Amino acid sequence: MPPKRRTHDDDASGSDAGSDFSAPAPAPAKRVRKSSGTTALAPASHTLESLLTLPHDELAKHAYDLQTQLSTLQQRGGSGGEVWSDDKVAERAKKTRDVCAAEIKKQMKWQPSCKTGTTKWSYTGIVPHEDVFYKLFGFEKPKKAWKQKKIDMADFEEKIGYISNSIRYNNLRITGDGVKVHWDQEEKTFKLTGTYGL
Repeated sequence: MPPKRRTHDDDASGSDAGSDFSAPAPAPAKRVRKSSGTTALAPASHTLESLLTLPHDELAKHAYDLQTQLSTLQQRGGSGGEVWSDDKVAERAKKTRDVCAAEIKKQMKWQPSCKTGTTKWSYTGIVPHEDVFYKLFGFEKPKKAWKQKKIDMADFEEKIGYISNSIRYNNLRITGDGVKVHWDQEEKTFKLTGTYGL
């Protein structure tokens, strides 16, 4: 445990710098307000010094109250944030879709493996809210988090759009029977992988 800092009260009482720190700490000036049992949304404000002077029982109770508040907020808002309206989610999903299609198209350049349609592409994106991701790809919000799914090509083109890039004598397009979607719910990032060619 770090040594106790000297306060103005210590200076006024004339305490010595070499005093014994094993003596019990004085009672804190502020007490943590006890919640009414329903929801404690406003914790008592503490500074580092006031937390250092709290007895162990009070400090443990304060930490438990903070954990309870955090879990309540996370359950209420999905990912610890605000609840987004359907219009805001749809607008952000449209912007994410447009950026996604443009970035995939930028990667589609001619390579010898394009003749067989096996040139790989990948796109990593981030969404501000998980509802945007589920709206973008038309997934239902799962009860249990998942890491990877495969979307068939028809669904991908319906959600993101038909993506092609013209080269000198032909067009490159996304090939294969589907696109893999990797989703990290905690980080709110997704990665799309697939192939393209003639």
